[in-house]
Amino acid sequence: MLIDLHMHTTCSDGVWPKERLFDEVRARRLELFCVSDHDTLAAYPMPHDLEGRSIPGLEVDSEHDGHTVHVLAYGVRDPATPLMQALTQQRTAREERMLQMIERLAGLGLSVSLDDVRAQAKGASSLGRPHLARALLERGHVATLQEAFDRYLADEGTGFVPLRRLTSTEIVELIEQSGGVSVVAHPKRLRKPEHLDELREAGVRGVEVVHPTADAATERELYDYAERYGLLATGGTDFHFPTDRPIGITFDDAHVARLLDAVT
Repeated sequence: MLIDLHMHTTCSDGVWPKERLFDEVRARRLELFCVSDHDTLAAYPMPHDLEGRSIPGLEVDSEHDGHTVHVLAYGVRDPATPLMQALTQQRTAREERMLQMIERLAGLGLSVSLDDVRAQAKGASSLGRPHLARALLERGHVATLQEAFDRYLADEGTGFVPLRRLTSTEIVELIEQSGGVSVVAHPKRLRKPEHLDELREAGVRGVEVVHPTADAATERELYDYAERYGLLATGGTDFHFPTDRPIGITFDDAHVARLLDAVT
């Protein structure tokens, strides 16, 4: 099947509005997809013609062992669920943290305002580091988005301010309470190998096997890991902006069927 279970719009930190992404889903004829914006369901509901091939969901930022862990929450539909209520509170904390990072960057001689960041967010309900990176690029303080992260915004960057996130264990519990299925996003980015085991022991029900950060050897390892522990296997492009990699991945029907069984 041609699917993509990890995509972002301007509802969080993508560059395409949801309508543009929907057009691309139609053009690419994806058989199943999920718009997994960060910490929000603002891209939903789907247009009528796409409802039958869409899984509702989002990508949730969490904290584990002092590091950022992203968890995909598939099957969460209701904005009034415990997960979404908790994320509403976390969005307020995100804006406060953004102001602190802007102040820290000013101390480094980099002038950027909250309005600059909001302009890059294009109406997104949650402000994140990618928006700040684009504002720095727009202001001419960096040559590329990657430079913005490498020098200033990565966890060890001079402009970084940690965000008090819900822990991964708390997020997994909230996803379950909200009728969803939790999947570790891009596990290749986990800071320590043992973190995947710890997340599985915390109740995570799947791993994202196919992702741009995972080469063929990593994919095989993650498929084996999922099979060994009876976990769901998912995949996607983690689309944020157009590149030479189009949306959509080829994925095994059996894995898709297992995920659909879990979220329905």
